[in-house]
Amino acid sequence: MRELLPISLVLLFSILSCSGRNEGFENFTFFLEKTINFENEMYAIHNMEFRGFEDSLLYGYDIGRAAIFKFDQKGNLLESNRFQNGENEIDLLTLRDVYPVNRDSIFIVESGYNNLLLLDGNLKIINSWNIRKLTDSKVNLGRSNPQIVNFDYIDQVPYITLVAMDGDLDPTEKEFFEESFLAAKINLLTGEFIPMFKYPNESPYRKYLFWGDESAYILYHENKYYVTFPLDPNLYVFTEHSNDYHIIYYTGELNKSTTGVNFGMNQSEFLENHYLEVFHIKNDFNLISKSILKISDKKYFVRAVRKAINVNNIDSKDINTFRLKGPKQDFILQIFELEEDVDGQLWKEFLLPKHYKNYSFIDQEGKFYFKENNEESEKYSIDVLTWSFNDLSKL
Repeated sequence: MRELLPISLVLLFSILSCSGRNEGFENFTFFLEKTINFENEMYAIHNMEFRGFEDSLLYGYDIGRAAIFKFDQKGNLLESNRFQNGENEIDLLTLRDVYPVNRDSIFIVESGYNNLLLLDGNLKIINSWNIRKLTDSKVNLGRSNPQIVNFDYIDQVPYITLVAMDGDLDPTEKEFFEESFLAAKINLLTGEFIPMFKYPNESPYRKYLFWGDESAYILYHENKYYVTFPLDPNLYVFTEHSNDYHIIYYTGELNKSTTGVNFGMNQSEFLENHYLEVFHIKNDFNLISKSILKISDKKYFVRAVRKAINVNNIDSKDINTFRLKGPKQDFILQIFELEEDVDGQLWKEFLLPKHYKNYSFIDQEGKFYFKENNEESEKYSIDVLTWSFNDLSKL
């Protein structure tokens, strides 16, 4: 059993070693409060979901081997399931998201076959739906981000909201970005669905193809949908029954615009000749936002971004060689106060230390939960960080 490791002396990390690479970004100064080590001796843990945190439960999954895990807040493994045991057997390819409704109802998304599964508290299957069949092939799960956005009952009818796309459109063509929806609210009894939101007119996704990263990230909070994209610096705020949106323009120190390739380009050509340029060299890459930061009566949108290399003399076009020998990229933490009636507010930006990329969770006390990035370690651990709210005083 792996335990929560207390740290008797709270350590201050001011990351002085990053001072030579900050280029105008403040270092993210924090206190490491504790580290949670998760039991994972049989499978890998590719992601942790904290939406069951208030029930003292955390959920993780192995993407490729389609295994799901339930932990307590100390990282002790309580249950696991790979769905290969008799009545619980199902043909799964890739797990991509988990959404606990409560202790006894947990949804998971399987993206290979477009499956949605409902599990009980022991992670056994209660029910399952194939989204393609349920919606008569009109809805596909989001290709690059198969995400469960929300679950609720309307007149005692269960509805699931998923990041999704129009199953009749080709996501490499311009028509897709003009007509496809970004999400779908699906009646799990009948398959009827409400298409939700369009690609914003101001988005670079209307102008360029970003091969394979066309799905939105959607964070649902207090009846609003905060929509971002991997290669669009702006934030779009939607409400439930409208395609209208409010734009929060990015005004920080990173790139204000992005450039992709021509619509219709096939995957092999993109990977061979354009992948590194689009995803690493010229464009910053936004990561998914998991939580809204709340301090006193203020709310903040938080996002981590992989900073573009911004140089033109990268020799290697081979992706694997680049990942091994290419320059390491910085990750920037962005924080923006959510006051929609005020334009031109500052995006507060911090340079993350090299062993952090994206946060997993922000709790009610404003603590950040970061997975430590250590490719040489087989362990999965989360660092719980406290930090000074005074860092937001300039917002």
